[in-house]
Amino acid sequence: MPSPREFCAPMKRLVLALAMTVSLMMVSAAQVNGKPEIPLPNPANQFPDKASARIVISQDDQQMLIYDGAQLVRALPVSTGWPGIRKTTTPVWSGRIGEYWGSFESFGTIQDHGYWLFTDHLADGSWNGDILIHGAPYHLGPTGQKEYELDGIGQSPASNGCIRMEPADADWFTQWNPIGVPISILPFTHGTGAYPKLAFGAALVASTQTMTPTVAGVGPHP
Repeated sequence: MPSPREFCAPMKRLVLALAMTVSLMMVSAAQVNGKPEIPLPNPANQFPDKASARIVISQDDQQMLIYDGAQLVRALPVSTGWPGIRKTTTPVWSGRIGEYWGSFESFGTIQDHGYWLFTDHLADGSWNGDILIHGAPYHLGPTGQKEYELDGIGQSPASNGCIRMEPADADWFTQWNPIGVPISILPFTHGTGAYPKLAFGAALVASTQTMTPTVAGVGPHP
């Protein structure tokens, strides 16, 4: 029968070999093309650092890309303005997320979680409304439930110029509260042929975008 010392030595070598194997497996799993893979934050309970965050609106992809430094940490589906008609397009723009409007009404619908970006003016200088990021528009149903208009979000332009988000994403966005975070809206370059709504969107040419916030302490914007 082997002595305790003779028995323990092989066991120590086995444990050491297993530990080294596990360590190598963990290092290999954390490497992608020779670079360490950094897991994305859990969107349910983590938010980008506002001091290093930036937002890019890709109108071609209909996505909001949220970066923390150089790291893409979240991509959210959105719907921007209808292209081809200046009054309903989302202009190319760079700036910072503005004040929180909360809930407001426009075009006969209600929007929650509004964040103001800028006031849009046409080439002749006339006012064309305010551009916001906000949740999907909705009507109140017979029992007061919210009946959302989700068409186009993440797929195609469908708004009158603002940037629409899905309700759950708008909730997350407001919890993050990114006032002051830099944002860039990229141009829409895919043309207009794929969007049949433009065929009857011309009716909006004569309309004027009006938005009146209903949040306490926030007055109508000019």
